Amino acid sequence: MAFGLKVTVNTDKLDSYRDALWGKLEAVVEKSSRNVERKAKEIIIAKDIIDTGATLNSTLSRRSQGGNLLREIGPTTEYAPLLEYGSQGRRARPYMTPAGESERGPFEKAVKQILRDI
Repeated sequence: MAFGLKVTVNTDKLDSYRDALWGKLEAVVEKSSRNVERKAKEIIIAKDIIDTGATLNSTLSRRSQGGNLLREIGPTTEYAPLLEYGSQGRRARPYMTPAGESERGPFEKAVKQILRDI
C-alpha cells in the first residue's frame, strides 16, 4: 500500500453476541410455538371439536424449512380449515386463531426483553 490507512475491526465479541442472541430467540420461538400448540388443543377439547381425535392429535408445532426461527403450528387433517373457518352449513369453530392470539403478547414481551438485554 503506497499511502493510506488500514483499519481492522475485531468482531470476536460481536460474533459471540450474535450467537447468544440467536440462541435466546430460538428458545423464545420454541416456547411460544409449544404454548400455541397447547392452547389450540385446549380449545379443541373445550369447544368439543373432537370427532375422531385426528385434528387434536395432528395439531403440532414443527420446525419449518427455511430457518431455526420458523415454526409451523397446526393440524394436518384436510378438514381442519373447515373447522376453523366454517363452511356452508357448518359454523366456524376457531381454535388456531385464538391460540395464536393468546401468545402474541407474551412472545412480543419476551423478544423485547432479549433485545433490551443486549
